[in-house]
Amino acid sequence: MEYWYLWVAFAVLCVITVLVLRKASKAMRLHNDGQKKIYEEIERLKVLKEKYKNADAEVIEAAEPRELLGGAYAVLQSALERDENPDALFAVLPESCRYTYTLYCFVEDTEAQGLTFFFKNNGHTLLQYAVGALEAVRQEGLAALVRAEYAMFDENNEAVSLDAAKFEKFDADFRKIYDAEALMDSVKQYIFTHREEILG
Repeated sequence: MEYWYLWVAFAVLCVITVLVLRKASKAMRLHNDGQKKIYEEIERLKVLKEKYKNADAEVIEAAEPRELLGGAYAVLQSALERDENPDALFAVLPESCRYTYTLYCFVEDTEAQGLTFFFKNNGHTLLQYAVGALEAVRQEGLAALVRAEYAMFDENNEAVSLDAAKFEKFDADFRKIYDAEALMDSVKQYIFTHREEILG
């Protein structure tokens, strides 16, 4: 075995190749899983839009609250996507529509990753309605907490700053007072009351 070191190098290269292929395969699988979830979510919202667009009082009364909120969001999102200037349209939508849209995003973000994630994941256009939306569905405790954290994101307020320790406290306080069932019941009642504006 005059060239034994070549066999060693070949074996090392084979091991590295296998490791790289495994890593690439895992990355591709994660990418495909991510794409699949996106398509599933699009399909889910499409079904909800068809179910709740122009829904009557009976359909809304029979609806599961979380599904109803998703349906209302799907109806509103569809209208925004079709418009040439979604931000301008959002600004002139009835308050009930803006609040419902905001509540959907609030629930999705906070339940997934906490209150601070909601602020970091959305722009001023949406954040400015969060307090009003929560007050509209009689969630004064959550509204007060959101108002306090919102102040930290106010670029015009030099008295506050982005403080990681405060964010952790906001998230902890949020988990203590968040009552998903109570919020969803209030949201359902709100959508029922404003059904013609929100669902068409």
